[in-house]
Amino acid sequence: MFEITPDDIARLSDEELRSLVGFLCEAELRSRGFPVSAVTWGGNQNAADGGIDVRVALPAGTAINGFVPRPLVGFQVKKPDMTPAAIEPEMRPDGVLRPSIRELAEISGTYILVSSGTHASDSALEERRAAMCRALGRLRNRDALLLDFYDRARLATWVRNHAGAVLWTRNRVGRALPAWRPYEAWAFSPEGLSDTYLTEDHARLHVGTTDEKGLPVVVGIQRIRDCLRVPHGVVRLVGLSGVGKTRLVQALFDSRVGEESLDPTLAIYTDMADEPDPQPTGMALDLIATRARAILVIDNCPPDLHQRLSERCRAPESTLSVITIEYDIQDDQAEGTDVFRLEPSSAELIRQLIRRRYKDISQIDAQTIADFSGGNARVALTLANTLEKDETLAGLSHQDLFRRLFHQRQTPDESLLRAAQACTLVYSFEGEAISGAQAELPKLGAIVGMKAQELFGRVAELKRRDLLQRRSVWRAVLPQAIANRLAAMALQNFPIAEIEAALDTERLMRSFSRRLGYLHDSDEAVRLVESWLAPDGKLGDPAALNDLGEAMFSNVAPVSRGRPWKPSSVQRTHRAG
Repeated sequence: MFEITPDDIARLSDEELRSLVGFLCEAELRSRGFPVSAVTWGGNQNAADGGIDVRVALPAGTAINGFVPRPLVGFQVKKPDMTPAAIEPEMRPDGVLRPSIRELAEISGTYILVSSGTHASDSALEERRAAMCRALGRLRNRDALLLDFYDRARLATWVRNHAGAVLWTRNRVGRALPAWRPYEAWAFSPEGLSDTYLTEDHARLHVGTTDEKGLPVVVGIQRIRDCLRVPHGVVRLVGLSGVGKTRLVQALFDSRVGEESLDPTLAIYTDMADEPDPQPTGMALDLIATRARAILVIDNCPPDLHQRLSERCRAPESTLSVITIEYDIQDDQAEGTDVFRLEPSSAELIRQLIRRRYKDISQIDAQTIADFSGGNARVALTLANTLEKDETLAGLSHQDLFRRLFHQRQTPDESLLRAAQACTLVYSFEGEAISGAQAELPKLGAIVGMKAQELFGRVAELKRRDLLQRRSVWRAVLPQAIANRLAAMALQNFPIAEIEAALDTERLMRSFSRRLGYLHDSDEAVRLVESWLAPDGKLGDPAALNDLGEAMFSNVAPVSRGRPWKPSSVQRTHRAG
């Protein structure tokens, strides 16, 4: 499953081959605690480069071995087959030994010739090394120079030592593992990995479920790095959709953020919404079986999957660390998990983000977007993307801004808006079945006068606009900042009695109550909750509630403005839905 073959190496282009050797050298140095700045490479493979494509220049006397056998190494990287007859002209163009090879001999360095076109037996490799020795001629200090030849088989072995390099190589030769990615810009940015991570002193990263003080993000990043630096570390990062969780995890591997960043060649990322193959548990077992050191990054990871990954990661034979990302937090976290909760950004950081990403947007419009976003980067970027050149948001109400955000640059679609309102009345819903006992689309559609088939199509359009998340058969409108506003609109636009009548299953009632728990600013939500909590209401006697009643009570009680809520009013807290 997680293998690299010599044939994979042979398929790499000249530039990819040189980059791979450079990445591998960086990984070797990083794994030993040496600065990756000692590795340099660049230019075209066939350019007049002096015979060195990748150079490692550690201080003399540095103890190192393996594929980077000495502190001073020059790699000549070639795609063609380097036969013994081809080696001398490569090392001695026009009959003169390259100055770069002479310099390596003078400093007791190493010259390594890498050829992806060569797949040689042991005896054939010895013939090539012998040809390299002959090419040195009468070089003074020739005995101080270490020579070696890496064919594509040896290069494949080197790649297998670094899990991220395996994914990188497979992705470039057309053998990608579906939805699995090496270290790259997981959180989309037009600038890719060169995009710098914006930080602030605002304490928005909280440790555990009860920490209210919080940490500045850079301090929290160092804490998370310490958890993941060695095998068996398990971290759960939670927070509302759109607040920057994936971007923060990407920053864990960025040497420009804080100190002692994690090794990017260890990173293996997937988003469960992309339906990875293999599944993360299978990937974990394969990595452990091959003794590959890796840091698994699982985005949109549900609690049950996190639990299984945690168990595998903490097994004695494990070589893994795991960080999972989720838009919600449960009270029952897996044993041995360090939980971090990311809160929304400050308006000033969002303003900086907008100004950097959209240089034509004015200071005033950037501030308007930042204030409206509530610290949610995804909301802010989506709204900013609706602005045409020379257009302004000046004078628009919050309702106007929301409609602009929802419709984006599409023609206003009132039926889509109604569908979205129905879907956000619940925290999540079953989004595939259009008939049968488990089907929820017919019930949601009935609220807004829409048949199940039509609502199914509207849900698909919400997904295309990146306003809905899919996980197996389940759907949820996200970010929550949008979903909550839509739900509040639904409570205004459709009769409460019809909403309650339609949401008549235990799962839908639980999920509806969970949505209500986020609608503190909705007068309609507050009135409904207070009617439930009244002495004659469905939740009026906490002591007499069953499991469903207790879950609903815990979800909605904090919304009530007229009845003090004490968590001890119920025995358990339920968050499913």
